[in-house]
Amino acid sequence: MRRRLLQSLVPMVVALAIVAVIPLANFIATSTSRTLFLSRSNDADWFAAMAEGPLQTGDIANLRELAVRYQELYDTPVFVVDVDSRVIATSVSGVDVKEDDIATALHSTLAGRLPPEPPAMWPWRSGEMIVSRPVVNNGSVLGAAVLRVPTEKARDQVQNGLLLLLGGLLISIGAIIVGIVRPITRWVLRPLQDLDNATHQITRGALDTRVSTDGRAPELRRLGDSFNSMALSLHQARQREREFVADASHQLRTPLTSARIHIEGLSRLSPTARFALSDIDRLGRIVQRLSRLAGSDRPSAADAEGNEEPLDLAQAVKERLVGWKAVYAADDMELVVGEMVPGGVAPELEVDDILDVLLDNASKYGAPPVEVSVTRDGTEVVMSVRDHGLGLGSRDLKKVGERFWRSAHHREMPGTGLGLAIVRSEAARVGGRVVARPPIGGGLVIEVRVPLLEDYDA
Repeated sequence: MRRRLLQSLVPMVVALAIVAVIPLANFIATSTSRTLFLSRSNDADWFAAMAEGPLQTGDIANLRELAVRYQELYDTPVFVVDVDSRVIATSVSGVDVKEDDIATALHSTLAGRLPPEPPAMWPWRSGEMIVSRPVVNNGSVLGAAVLRVPTEKARDQVQNGLLLLLGGLLISIGAIIVGIVRPITRWVLRPLQDLDNATHQITRGALDTRVSTDGRAPELRRLGDSFNSMALSLHQARQREREFVADASHQLRTPLTSARIHIEGLSRLSPTARFALSDIDRLGRIVQRLSRLAGSDRPSAADAEGNEEPLDLAQAVKERLVGWKAVYAADDMELVVGEMVPGGVAPELEVDDILDVLLDNASKYGAPPVEVSVTRDGTEVVMSVRDHGLGLGSRDLKKVGERFWRSAHHREMPGTGLGLAIVRSEAARVGGRVVARPPIGGGLVIEVRVPLLEDYDA
């Protein structure tokens, strides 16, 4: 925007500067030409006075000497003609009184009129300046004194003046651009720049960012008010999301605790109850992670405690896939176990929960076969789940893992939009990340990449 505004204003400044400079350039050329003309006109008047006697007596020898001496002194040829335009005395031979400029000047002078001033001398023009004055006696024109004035020096003087003027023009344009145009441009665009910075802050998660509308133009005030209203709505929506997750996790804790107490009593009588007890414990951990996701809790010391030995991700995935194979088989879906490369990861990584979310999403939103693999990629262990469904567009791929986000193709299907957000949170808790990409052949691949522990010995 700033560049476009400068591209619009700079040509206007240049055009105005050129319009202002043209009269100054014309003044330089005109004044130099007039100064030279007046100076040589005085000399021509003196020659006309000196030629009055010789034209009457016919003794022109002295007049010729004066002409030659004048040319030697001023490097300006001079000649005198009688009333019939015949050359009487000259400082240089070969004078042609029929040349256009000379004939025009003599026609006016011998008629008793002073010829007009010559036009302005510009560096790109050439030629001599013809200055003539009548030789008059008692009101009668006896002839004319004519100077053929060289103009090279005067044109060089005009050229130097124009170059100085051009340099001043460039300096003035630069000063105006730096001192006036650029500050004005910054002042005009400052509200938009503030709005742009605020937008970037919003995208980084600072939803309490607002822009000032004081002293702005009416259009920019309306834009700023609309932006602030949008940011407030986003902030309130995020707060409601956090409150919902926090309230839901809080409300679930009490019945889960009660159910665990009852199942602990039954676990002494039934082996099946012991499995149910483990699921209750896992559900409790899910509720705890929902609380952390909402920002209402911090990980407790108990969460940080545990087995210090690295967890073999491939082995943990294999064990969890045993139950999922039965689930997929019951739904007539194919679950393919791919490459399983051993790799030690942080023991607190909730592999079961992550795999449950990914396989549940693949069964609901994707298409078989669903492939699960564990590989290594440099310093990362990668758990991949691929389906062969329709996949996601490039815009949707960037939003995978955002809380409460769901693809437009899946909004009619049951779900909360929290599954992948929990997966991303769990991966981030151990320094990992979640990557969604379209594989060759179609479908969708969700990769959970976690750091490989260096001290792990497969």
